[in-house]
Amino acid sequence: MGFVIALSSIGLPLAMVIGAIAGWRIMKKGEKAKEEQQKNAWRDDSLDEWRRERDSAAEAERLSRVASPTGKTTTAGRGEEEAEPVRHQRIGG
Repeated sequence: MGFVIALSSIGLPLAMVIGAIAGWRIMKKGEKAKEEQQKNAWRDDSLDEWRRERDSAAEAERLSRVASPTGKTTTAGRGEEEAEPVRHQRIGG
């Protein structure tokens, strides 16, 4: 009976610590492998120049609109909403 108590009070916590350390090392090994895989991964940069040109053109257009206000205000669809008649439908008798 004393052997079982000694095993459960010393052996089980020791086994848990060893298992936690082993799990932590396995997890770190997986993270390193994932980092290496991402580092060596193929990357498509064929459209990078096009994106830079598009962004610079959009920025230039935005700056030109800010610099020269035309007096127009955008309604953003407000005219269509105002022109729609209001319909009330009664269901039932």
